Amino acid sequence: MRARFVFGYASLASALLFSATSAAADFRVLDFDAPCEQVGSLEAARGSTTFNGKLPSGYQFAFHTRELDRDALAVYACDKGLLYRGAYIFEAKDEADATRLYAALKRRVTGELGAPSYDFASKEHRQKMSDVGATLSRTDLQVAFWNAKNSEAHASVAAPSKDRGWRVSLSYTAKSHLDE
Repeated sequence: MRARFVFGYASLASALLFSATSAAADFRVLDFDAPCEQVGSLEAARGSTTFNGKLPSGYQFAFHTRELDRDALAVYACDKGLLYRGAYIFEAKDEADATRLYAALKRRVTGELGAPSYDFASKEHRQKMSDVGATLSRTDLQVAFWNAKNSEAHASVAAPSKDRGWRVSLSYTAKSHLDE
């Protein structure tokens, strides 16, 4: 009886592990190159609600969600109906809030993917910009890129512009679309 219980428990544990790892997507609910037609129902299943405002440039789908204990938009870009980019977009109260949020995103992604493949705050980048006479603000230095298995991650801060305030974003772009 004990052997059957242990075997049953081991089978259940491996099934749960398999379902958890197979459910991981390249971005939130979809893998890159997956059809985008079900993104709405998949986001709704996570508790997200459809964003009804003007969509961020380049994205066909946007949803209100929570990420890093903050309100955010989860946005999806599709080409020929297939996912190639996903992003989180956060509104920040001011420059200090944007800087804190960017730092939190940078720590999180670095923890997941390792050191950035290119970091605008690096000594090399700052020297390169100085050599061409550029004067950099703190916001100019809050940009980083990471290489992932199937994508490139990109975090950045955007200063207020026209009809929007401070914004922080974290996007993932399929490697198949990086040269386009």
